[in-house]
Formats: sequence, structure tokens, C-alpha cells
Amino acid sequence: MVDVNRIVREILKTIDGVTVTFYHPEKFNKLPVISYYELGTATGLCYDNTEQGQASNVSIDIWAKSGAECARIAADVDTAMQKDGWKRELSRDMPKETEGKTEVYHKAMRFYKHIFF
Repeated sequence: MVDVNRIVREILKTIDGVTVTFYHPEKFNKLPVISYYELGTATGLCYDNTEQGQASNVSIDIWAKSGAECARIAADVDTAMQKDGWKRELSRDMPKETEGKTEVYHKAMRFYKHIFF
């Protein structure tokens, strides 16, 4: 089995001007932030009683000061993930959140990939 979180983190770290964090930002004082985590992984290919590949799904969330900034970063995320063979299955604007006096815009994205060993 492959560590999908490590792979996704390395991809997201190539996006300029954002903080990358696992699962969910604890604070929103340094926006924009991209958070990520593995949704699930299942055996994708098996032969000779040995797993030869996996099917993985990941969640990527973008947190920013404006909807336009979320959209710009989402386009960069989509390009970076697809360049590595991931397929987007969802991109959705979420309701704004309030952190103190700051409104935080949120876009949720989901990607999947079949990874062969």
C-alpha cells in the first residue's frame, strides 16, 4: 500500500503562496490554506494473491479571503493533481465560515487515482 497523504502533500507544496496542512486548519490567521486527507483506499488490482495496485480517493479543501482567490487556487490544484494522474470527481463552493471578524471562503475538492505498484 502506498502513502497517499505523502504523495498529495508533495503535489500541493508546489503551489505558490499557500500554506499546506493535513486534515483541517486549526486557525485561519494565515490564509490562503490548502488542507488535504485521504478519504479511502481499496485494493485496485490483485493477481497471484498479491496486491498490485490500489484505488485511492483524497479530499482537498481550499480556505481563502475571497471566492475569487479560492477559484484561482482551485485551478492550480486541479492542474497539479491532474498532471500527476489524479482525476477530479468534485469541486464545490462551501458556505463561508466566520473566524473572529474574518470571513473565510471555502472550496471542497475530491480526486481519485488508481495507483499501480
